[in-house]
Amino acid sequence: MTTLSDKLILFAGCTLLLYFHWPLERTPSLLALLTALSFICLCSFCNLDCLIPSRLPAHLHFLLVLLWLILGILSLIHPAFGCFLPLLFYELAVSLHHTFFIFAAGLLPVLSFREEPARLSWTALLLFLIAWLLARKTARLLELEQEFRLLRDSSAEYHLLLQQKNRDLIEKQNHKIHIATLKERNRIAREIHDNVGHMLSRSILQSGALSAINCQENLKEPLKELSSTLSLAMTSVRESVHDLHDDSIDLEASVSGLISDFPDYQISLNYDMGPFVPAQVKYCFISVIKEALSNTARHSNGREISIILREHPSLYQLMVKDNGTNARTGSSGIGISNMQERVKNLNGNFSISTENGFRIFVSLPRVP
Repeated sequence: MTTLSDKLILFAGCTLLLYFHWPLERTPSLLALLTALSFICLCSFCNLDCLIPSRLPAHLHFLLVLLWLILGILSLIHPAFGCFLPLLFYELAVSLHHTFFIFAAGLLPVLSFREEPARLSWTALLLFLIAWLLARKTARLLELEQEFRLLRDSSAEYHLLLQQKNRDLIEKQNHKIHIATLKERNRIAREIHDNVGHMLSRSILQSGALSAINCQENLKEPLKELSSTLSLAMTSVRESVHDLHDDSIDLEASVSGLISDFPDYQISLNYDMGPFVPAQVKYCFISVIKEALSNTARHSNGREISIILREHPSLYQLMVKDNGTNARTGSSGIGISNMQERVKNLNGNFSISTENGFRIFVSLPRVP
Protein backbone atom coordinates (compact mmCIF):
# COMPACT_ATOMS: atom_id res chain seq x y z
CA MET A 1 0.00 0.00 0.00
CA THR A 2 2.89 2.39 0.74
CA THR A 3 4.55 1.79 -2.63
CA LEU A 4 1.22 2.23 -4.42
CA SER A 5 0.63 5.62 -2.79
CA ASP A 6 4.18 6.69 -3.71
CA LYS A 7 3.63 5.64 -7.32
CA LEU A 8 0.34 7.51 -7.50
CA ILE A 9 2.04 10.69 -6.22
CA LEU A 10 4.78 10.35 -8.84
CA PHE A 11 2.26 9.47 -11.53
CA ALA A 12 0.29 12.62 -10.78
CA GLY A 13 3.47 14.75 -10.96
CA CYS A 14 4.55 13.09 -14.22
CA THR A 15 1.08 13.59 -15.72
CA LEU A 16 1.19 17.32 -14.90
CA LEU A 17 4.62 17.54 -16.49
CA LEU A 18 3.27 15.82 -19.60
CA TYR A 19 0.19 18.08 -19.76
CA PHE A 20 2.04 21.41 -19.43
CA HIS A 21 4.62 20.63 -22.12
CA TRP A 22 2.55 18.70 -24.68
CA PRO A 23 -1.04 19.91 -24.27
CA LEU A 24 -1.80 19.58 -28.01
CA GLU A 25 -0.15 16.28 -28.91
CA ARG A 26 -2.85 13.92 -27.75
CA THR A 27 -1.76 10.67 -29.37
CA PRO A 28 1.80 10.50 -27.90
CA SER A 29 0.48 11.79 -24.58
CA LEU A 30 -2.24 9.15 -24.38
CA LEU A 31 0.20 6.41 -25.36
CA ALA A 32 2.66 7.60 -22.72
CA LEU A 33 -0.12 7.77 -20.11
CA LEU A 34 -1.32 4.24 -20.88
CA THR A 35 2.25 2.97 -20.89
CA ALA A 36 2.86 4.52 -17.46
CA LEU A 37 -0.30 2.95 -16.04
CA SER A 38 0.63 -0.43 -17.47
CA PHE A 39 4.16 -0.01 -16.11
CA ILE A 40 2.85 0.67 -12.59
CA CYS A 41 0.44 -2.29 -12.63
CA LEU A 42 2.89 -4.79 -14.11
CA CYS A 43 5.74 -3.77 -11.80
CA SER A 44 3.45 -4.15 -8.80
CA PHE A 45 2.38 -7.56 -10.08
CA CYS A 46 5.98 -8.75 -10.59
CA ASN A 47 7.39 -7.39 -7.33
CA LEU A 48 4.56 -6.68 -4.92
CA ASP A 49 6.80 -7.00 -1.83
CA CYS A 50 9.61 -4.86 -3.32
CA LEU A 51 12.14 -7.67 -3.13
CA ILE A 52 15.59 -7.63 -4.68
CA PRO A 53 15.08 -8.84 -8.29
CA SER A 54 17.58 -11.68 -7.77
CA ARG A 55 15.25 -13.13 -5.12
CA LEU A 56 12.28 -13.22 -7.50
CA PRO A 57 11.41 -16.26 -9.64
CA ALA A 58 13.25 -16.31 -12.95
CA HIS A 59 10.22 -15.42 -15.08
CA LEU A 60 9.21 -12.48 -12.86
CA HIS A 61 12.81 -11.25 -12.75
CA PHE A 62 12.98 -11.32 -16.54
CA LEU A 63 9.62 -9.55 -16.95
CA LEU A 64 10.55 -6.82 -14.45
CA VAL A 65 13.86 -6.04 -16.17
CA LEU A 66 12.07 -6.08 -19.52
CA LEU A 67 9.57 -3.48 -18.29
CA TRP A 68 12.41 -1.23 -17.12
CA LEU A 69 14.14 -1.50 -20.48
CA ILE A 70 10.94 -0.85 -22.42
CA LEU A 71 10.17 2.37 -20.57
CA GLY A 72 13.80 3.50 -20.85
CA ILE A 73 13.90 2.83 -24.61
CA LEU A 74 10.52 4.53 -25.19
CA SER A 75 11.77 7.63 -23.34
CA LEU A 76 14.61 7.89 -25.88
CA ILE A 77 12.18 7.54 -28.80
CA HIS A 78 9.73 10.26 -27.71
CA PRO A 79 10.02 12.81 -24.89
CA ALA A 80 6.41 12.21 -23.82
CA PHE A 81 7.46 8.84 -22.44
CA GLY A 82 10.39 10.54 -20.70
CA CYS A 83 7.95 12.41 -18.48
CA PHE A 84 7.30 9.13 -16.65
CA LEU A 85 10.97 8.27 -16.06
CA PRO A 86 10.62 9.16 -12.33
CA LEU A 87 8.46 6.02 -12.02
CA LEU A 88 11.35 3.96 -13.42
CA PHE A 89 13.79 5.72 -11.09
CA TYR A 90 11.52 4.93 -8.12
CA GLU A 91 11.37 1.23 -9.06
CA LEU A 92 15.15 1.09 -9.36
CA ALA A 93 15.70 2.93 -6.07
CA VAL A 94 13.36 0.61 -4.14
CA SER A 95 14.39 -2.69 -5.72
CA LEU A 96 18.13 -2.26 -6.40
CA HIS A 97 20.87 -1.79 -3.85
CA HIS A 98 23.50 -0.72 -6.42
CA THR A 99 23.75 3.06 -6.31
CA PHE A 100 25.58 3.18 -9.65
CA PHE A 101 22.67 1.74 -11.63
CA ILE A 102 20.20 3.95 -9.80
CA PHE A 103 21.95 7.23 -10.53
CA ALA A 104 22.86 6.11 -14.05
CA ALA A 105 19.13 6.28 -14.74
CA GLY A 106 19.38 10.02 -13.96
CA LEU A 107 20.98 10.51 -17.39
CA LEU A 108 17.84 9.33 -19.17
CA PRO A 109 15.93 12.67 -18.80
CA VAL A 110 18.91 14.53 -20.28
CA LEU A 111 18.93 12.18 -23.27
CA SER A 112 15.15 12.11 -23.58
CA PHE A 113 14.75 15.91 -23.41
CA ARG A 114 17.90 16.80 -25.37
CA GLU A 115 15.88 18.76 -27.94
CA GLU A 116 13.44 20.27 -25.42
CA PRO A 117 13.76 23.34 -23.23
CA ALA A 118 16.17 23.02 -20.30
CA ARG A 119 13.42 23.64 -17.77
CA LEU A 120 11.85 20.32 -18.78
CA SER A 121 15.01 18.41 -17.80
CA TRP A 122 15.27 20.30 -14.51
CA THR A 123 11.59 19.58 -13.71
CA ALA A 124 12.16 15.91 -14.45
CA LEU A 125 15.23 15.89 -12.20
CA LEU A 126 13.13 17.48 -9.44
CA LEU A 127 10.68 14.61 -9.78
CA PHE A 128 13.66 12.25 -9.67
CA LEU A 129 14.65 13.79 -6.34
CA ILE A 130 11.10 13.33 -5.01
CA ALA A 131 11.17 9.74 -6.24
CA TRP A 132 14.50 9.18 -4.46
CA LEU A 133 13.15 10.55 -1.16
CA LEU A 134 9.97 8.48 -1.43
CA ALA A 135 12.01 5.37 -2.29
CA ARG A 136 14.32 5.83 0.73
CA LYS A 137 11.32 6.33 3.01
CA THR A 138 9.58 3.28 1.59
CA ALA A 139 12.74 1.15 1.78
CA ARG A 140 13.11 2.07 5.45
CA LEU A 141 9.46 1.23 6.12
CA LEU A 142 9.81 -2.11 4.35
CA GLU A 143 12.95 -2.85 6.35
CA LEU A 144 11.14 -2.06 9.60
CA GLU A 145 8.19 -4.17 8.49
CA GLN A 146 10.48 -7.11 7.76
CA GLU A 147 12.13 -6.75 11.18
CA PHE A 148 8.69 -6.65 12.77
CA ARG A 149 7.69 -9.84 10.96
CA LEU A 150 10.88 -11.56 12.11
CA LEU A 151 10.26 -10.46 15.69
CA ARG A 152 6.64 -11.56 15.48
CA ASP A 153 7.56 -14.97 14.05
CA SER A 154 10.34 -15.40 16.61
CA SER A 155 7.95 -14.44 19.40
CA ALA A 156 5.35 -16.91 18.14
CA GLU A 157 8.00 -19.63 17.86
CA TYR A 158 9.29 -18.96 21.38
CA HIS A 159 5.72 -18.92 22.65
CA LEU A 160 5.02 -22.33 21.12
CA LEU A 161 8.33 -23.63 22.45
CA LEU A 162 7.48 -22.31 25.92
CA GLN A 163 4.07 -23.99 25.77
CA GLN A 164 5.71 -27.28 24.80
CA LYS A 165 8.21 -26.93 27.65
CA ASN A 166 5.36 -26.23 30.07
CA ARG A 167 3.48 -29.30 28.86
CA ASP A 168 6.61 -31.41 29.26
CA LEU A 169 7.14 -30.07 32.78
CA ILE A 170 3.52 -30.75 33.69
CA GLU A 171 3.77 -34.29 32.31
CA LYS A 172 6.99 -34.91 34.25
CA GLN A 173 5.44 -33.47 37.38
CA ASN A 174 2.34 -35.62 36.99
CA HIS A 175 4.55 -38.66 36.39
CA LYS A 176 6.55 -37.94 39.54
CA ILE A 177 3.34 -37.48 41.52
CA HIS A 178 2.04 -40.76 40.11
CA ILE A 179 5.25 -42.59 41.05
CA ALA A 180 5.19 -41.06 44.54
CA THR A 181 1.56 -42.12 44.95
CA LEU A 182 2.38 -45.68 43.92
CA LYS A 183 5.33 -45.82 46.31
CA GLU A 184 3.14 -44.56 49.15
CA ARG A 185 0.50 -47.18 48.38
CA ASN A 186 3.15 -49.87 48.37
CA ARG A 187 4.48 -48.61 51.71
CA ILE A 188 0.99 -48.61 53.22
CA ALA A 189 0.40 -52.13 51.92
CA ARG A 190 3.65 -53.33 53.53
CA GLU A 191 2.79 -51.61 56.81
CA ILE A 192 -0.65 -53.22 56.91
CA HIS A 193 0.78 -56.61 55.98
CA ASP A 194 3.66 -56.51 58.46
CA ASN A 195 1.84 -54.95 61.40
CA VAL A 196 -1.94 -55.26 61.22
CA GLY A 197 -1.82 -58.60 59.42
CA HIS A 198 0.53 -60.15 61.97
CA MET A 199 -1.51 -58.79 64.87
CA LEU A 200 -4.70 -60.24 63.41
CA SER A 201 -2.99 -63.58 62.83
CA ARG A 202 -1.83 -63.57 66.42
CA SER A 203 -5.35 -62.71 67.62
CA ILE A 204 -6.81 -65.56 65.54
CA LEU A 205 -4.34 -68.02 67.08
CA GLN A 206 -5.07 -66.74 70.58
CA SER A 207 -8.83 -67.00 70.07
CA GLY A 208 -8.36 -70.53 68.75
CA ALA A 209 -6.27 -71.43 71.81
CA LEU A 210 -8.88 -69.97 74.14
CA SER A 211 -11.61 -71.95 72.38
CA ALA A 212 -9.54 -75.12 72.79
CA ILE A 213 -8.99 -74.75 76.53
CA ASN A 214 -12.40 -73.27 77.31
CA CYS A 215 -14.59 -75.48 79.55
CA GLN A 216 -17.51 -73.12 80.07
CA GLU A 217 -20.50 -73.64 77.82
CA ASN A 218 -21.58 -70.01 77.99
CA LEU A 219 -18.24 -68.87 76.45
CA LYS A 220 -18.12 -71.24 73.50
CA GLU A 221 -20.46 -69.25 71.29
CA PRO A 222 -18.84 -65.83 72.00
CA LEU A 223 -15.38 -67.28 71.32
CA LYS A 224 -16.63 -68.80 68.07
CA GLU A 225 -18.07 -65.48 66.98
CA LEU A 226 -14.82 -63.74 67.95
CA SER A 227 -12.80 -66.16 65.80
CA SER A 228 -15.20 -65.62 62.90
CA THR A 229 -14.95 -61.84 63.19
CA LEU A 230 -11.15 -61.96 63.31
CA SER A 231 -11.11 -64.23 60.24
CA LEU A 232 -13.35 -61.82 58.32
CA ALA A 233 -11.11 -58.95 59.36
CA MET A 234 -8.05 -60.88 58.21
CA THR A 235 -9.68 -61.62 54.84
CA SER A 236 -10.60 -57.95 54.40
CA VAL A 237 -7.07 -56.83 55.26
CA ARG A 238 -5.58 -59.30 52.81
CA GLU A 239 -7.85 -58.08 50.00
CA SER A 240 -7.00 -54.46 50.77
CA VAL A 241 -3.28 -55.22 50.83
CA HIS A 242 -3.51 -57.05 47.51
CA ASP A 243 -5.47 -54.20 45.93
CA LEU A 244 -2.99 -51.61 47.17
CA HIS A 245 -0.07 -53.70 45.97
CA ASP A 246 -1.65 -54.21 42.54
CA ASP A 247 -2.31 -50.48 42.16
CA SER A 248 1.24 -49.64 43.24
CA ILE A 249 2.79 -51.49 40.30
CA ASP A 250 4.05 -49.09 37.60
CA LEU A 251 4.04 -51.04 34.36
CA GLU A 252 6.49 -48.75 32.55
CA ALA A 253 8.92 -48.73 35.47
CA SER A 254 8.66 -52.50 35.81
CA VAL A 255 9.40 -53.03 32.11
CA SER A 256 12.30 -50.58 32.30
CA GLY A 257 13.65 -52.59 35.23
CA LEU A 258 13.46 -55.77 33.18
CA ILE A 259 15.31 -54.05 30.33
CA SER A 260 18.10 -52.97 32.68
CA ASP A 261 18.75 -56.66 33.43
CA PHE A 262 19.90 -57.16 29.82
CA PRO A 263 22.68 -54.57 29.34
CA ASP A 264 24.28 -56.44 26.45
CA TYR A 265 21.26 -55.87 24.20
CA GLN A 266 20.00 -52.76 22.43
CA ILE A 267 16.42 -52.65 23.69
CA SER A 268 13.99 -49.92 22.64
CA LEU A 269 10.76 -49.33 24.55
CA ASN A 270 7.74 -47.63 22.97
CA TYR A 271 5.28 -47.11 25.83
CA ASP A 272 1.85 -45.63 25.09
CA MET A 273 -0.42 -46.75 27.92
CA GLY A 274 -2.80 -44.82 30.14
CA PRO A 275 -2.24 -44.32 33.86
CA PHE A 276 -4.94 -46.82 34.86
CA VAL A 277 -4.14 -50.34 33.65
CA PRO A 278 -5.81 -53.37 35.27
CA ALA A 279 -3.57 -55.41 37.56
CA GLN A 280 -4.10 -58.64 35.61
CA VAL A 281 -2.99 -56.91 32.40
CA LYS A 282 0.13 -55.58 34.14
CA TYR A 283 1.07 -59.02 35.49
CA CYS A 284 0.45 -60.67 32.12
CA PHE A 285 2.53 -58.19 30.14
CA ILE A 286 5.37 -58.25 32.68
CA SER A 287 5.48 -62.05 32.60
CA VAL A 288 5.39 -62.19 28.79
CA ILE A 289 8.15 -59.58 28.45
CA LYS A 290 10.31 -61.31 31.05
CA GLU A 291 9.94 -64.67 29.32
CA ALA A 292 10.47 -63.15 25.86
CA LEU A 293 13.71 -61.44 26.94
CA SER A 294 14.93 -64.67 28.54
CA ASN A 295 14.15 -66.65 25.38
CA THR A 296 16.03 -64.11 23.26
CA ALA A 297 19.05 -64.34 25.54
CA ARG A 298 19.03 -68.17 25.45
CA HIS A 299 18.00 -68.98 21.88
CA SER A 300 18.49 -65.95 19.61
CA ASN A 301 21.60 -64.55 17.95
CA GLY A 302 20.01 -61.11 17.68
CA ARG A 303 21.19 -58.13 19.67
CA GLU A 304 18.38 -55.64 18.99
CA ILE A 305 15.01 -55.95 20.72
CA SER A 306 11.95 -53.78 20.28
CA ILE A 307 9.16 -53.67 22.90
CA ILE A 308 5.90 -51.89 22.08
CA LEU A 309 3.11 -51.37 24.61
CA ARG A 310 -0.02 -49.57 23.42
CA GLU A 311 -3.48 -48.95 24.74
CA HIS A 312 -6.34 -48.83 22.23
CA PRO A 313 -10.01 -48.03 22.82
CA SER A 314 -10.95 -51.73 22.90
CA LEU A 315 -7.74 -53.62 23.68
CA TYR A 316 -4.24 -53.59 25.14
CA GLN A 317 -1.42 -54.49 22.79
CA LEU A 318 2.08 -55.86 23.35
CA MET A 319 4.73 -56.72 20.78
CA VAL A 320 8.24 -58.00 21.46
CA LYS A 321 10.53 -58.41 18.46
CA ASP A 322 14.22 -59.20 17.99
CA ASN A 323 16.45 -59.24 14.91
CA GLY A 324 17.66 -62.82 15.29
CA THR A 325 18.29 -64.83 12.13
CA ASN A 326 18.48 -68.34 13.53
CA ALA A 327 15.35 -70.46 13.29
CA ARG A 328 13.38 -71.07 16.48
CA THR A 329 10.36 -73.22 17.04
CA GLY A 330 7.53 -70.93 17.96
CA SER A 331 5.05 -73.39 19.41
CA SER A 332 7.21 -75.50 21.74
CA GLY A 333 8.79 -74.87 25.11
CA ILE A 334 7.47 -74.35 28.60
CA GLY A 335 8.04 -70.59 28.41
CA ILE A 336 5.89 -70.21 25.29
CA SER A 337 3.21 -72.43 26.79
CA ASN A 338 3.15 -70.35 29.98
CA MET A 339 2.76 -67.16 27.97
CA GLN A 340 -0.05 -68.65 25.91
CA GLU A 341 -1.80 -69.86 29.07
CA ARG A 342 -1.61 -66.45 30.73
CA VAL A 343 -3.02 -64.69 27.67
CA LYS A 344 -5.73 -67.32 27.24
CA ASN A 345 -6.89 -66.88 30.84
CA LEU A 346 -7.58 -63.21 30.05
CA ASN A 347 -9.43 -64.04 26.79
CA GLY A 348 -6.62 -62.52 24.74
CA ASN A 349 -4.86 -63.42 21.51
CA PHE A 350 -1.30 -64.72 21.33
CA SER A 351 0.63 -65.13 18.09
CA ILE A 352 4.24 -65.72 17.03
CA SER A 353 5.98 -64.77 13.79
CA THR A 354 9.44 -65.83 12.62
CA GLU A 355 9.68 -63.61 9.54
CA ASN A 356 12.47 -61.00 9.74
CA GLY A 357 13.29 -61.99 13.30
CA PHE A 358 11.26 -63.48 16.11
CA ARG A 359 8.11 -61.61 17.11
CA ILE A 360 5.57 -62.16 19.87
CA PHE A 361 2.25 -60.35 19.56
CA VAL A 362 -0.29 -60.18 22.40
CA SER A 363 -3.64 -58.41 22.50
CA LEU A 364 -5.91 -58.35 25.58
CA PRO A 365 -9.49 -57.04 25.50
CA ARG A 366 -10.42 -54.07 27.66
CA VAL A 367 -13.13 -54.89 30.13
CA PRO A 368 -15.61 -51.98 30.57
